[in-house]
Amino acid sequence: MNEVILSTGNPKVKELVKLRQSSRRRRELGLFVVEGVLETSVLLKAGKKIHEIYYSEGLADTGQTQELLEGCREDGCLLRELGEEAFAKASYKSSQTGVLSVFETWDLDCSKLRQSPRVALVIDEIEKPGNIGAILRTAEAFGVSSVLLSDPVLDFFNPNVVRSSRGLMACLDIAAGTKEEVYSWLQKENLSLFGTSAKASHSYWEQEFTTGMAFALGSEKEGLGDFWRERIDDWITIPMKGEASSLNLNVSAACLLAEFNRSVA
Repeated sequence: MNEVILSTGNPKVKELVKLRQSSRRRRELGLFVVEGVLETSVLLKAGKKIHEIYYSEGLADTGQTQELLEGCREDGCLLRELGEEAFAKASYKSSQTGVLSVFETWDLDCSKLRQSPRVALVIDEIEKPGNIGAILRTAEAFGVSSVLLSDPVLDFFNPNVVRSSRGLMACLDIAAGTKEEVYSWLQKENLSLFGTSAKASHSYWEQEFTTGMAFALGSEKEGLGDFWRERIDDWITIPMKGEASSLNLNVSAACLLAEFNRSVA
């Protein structure tokens, strides 16, 4: 049995902090940190490969946590116990759950996407990990087949992506690539591409949606740039009654996907 790691200066604790803070370190090792019993369970259920688990006995006192740890132990996963101070040093949540797991990253190349999606979501130049995580959670809830990150500014395996998606980023068919690579895949799959604009002549209520289409969402700051504006097949508007001139990306995605599901049910 491994000894309990008590020191906040222990190399294992320092490595957890590096993996949490540094996208470069995540790329070098091909590993990323997941915090929480629910998030860890979701990734395991999705078939993602776990590297090791760190836990704090004083915090991991729920039945659900113990069940997770016992299951991982039976599967041969390496478990390491941290003292509460060491765990707090490695943790990135204000409400600590007592479990930190380290998973292997996976390939996000467009060639890995499944074919003939029901509906796809293109997200261009997204910058904020919390935003993409929330959108991925929404996409999973509405049954999106494929999510394509076009020239993303962020690191997909950032802990905030995991946290805000509740681990559901592992349950989606996701790829990241250049604008050209993403558009090439859309063309190969013969998907119609829709964008939103306040200047569009018709609303999404009036649009007939069918399977085999994609919605494109632009960056938080600039919206869709010239590359995508020139390639949109049809523009639609999301009607709004108030003074707001636009919606955030997650709300826009939810509106579009809810209407798609209503139309294509």
